[in-house]
Amino acid sequence: MEDKKLPISLHLKELRLRLLFSLASVVVFSLISFMCWPNIIDAIRLKDINLIFISPLEAFLTRIKAAVFCGILLSMPITLYQIWEYIKPALTKRERKLAIVLVTASSLLLYLGLCFSVCVVTPMIANFFLKSAQSALTPLISVSNYTSFFINMTMAFAIISQIPLLIVIAAMLGIISGETLSKYRKSTIIAIFILAAIITPPDALSQLLLALPMWALYELSLIFIRLFCKLD
Repeated sequence: MEDKKLPISLHLKELRLRLLFSLASVVVFSLISFMCWPNIIDAIRLKDINLIFISPLEAFLTRIKAAVFCGILLSMPITLYQIWEYIKPALTKRERKLAIVLVTASSLLLYLGLCFSVCVVTPMIANFFLKSAQSALTPLISVSNYTSFFINMTMAFAIISQIPLLIVIAAMLGIISGETLSKYRKSTIIAIFILAAIITPPDALSQLLLALPMWALYELSLIFIRLFCKLD
């Protein structure tokens, strides 16, 4: 709490240093990812397709885009730590305890969502689209389009993974309540499956792969609300 008495110039200086440190971590991890690009593309590429590039710069720019994306994800713990160290002196003991739990839960859900998307959902959906094409057609997929598809799917699941924390924060602010969520559980589950049917390919497996995690996150939200409201 003593940090509040420091002049604003020192706060701005500390903020600048922590932002620079966070940016430096993104750059370092992006460079590492850039050098590891052959391993990354081999890991995410479907084994039965050959990726192509149709312009001289496409492969290089795709490599940079993927490297920066990986750099941001890998540096996330460092960035969160820098944010935590900056705001920690201004928090009370209770607020620090609550923030630690929220950040830890958010990080775990984020990386679980990323792993599930990269290892399970995205390859299965990509396989579905390829197999649904006519047999007379030969897939010529550019590395840029394939990487963008993979990044978009990963970002979608990263956002979805944060649903429980967003619901908990809304409950703590009094916008919604656990009782309301429990009351409309059946309607919400139906809405989840309808939404999954709309935004996934028209096969039951893809719909379940999206709907079941969203359902699980909704139920997890109810548990988190009970825990955090007690903690609060």
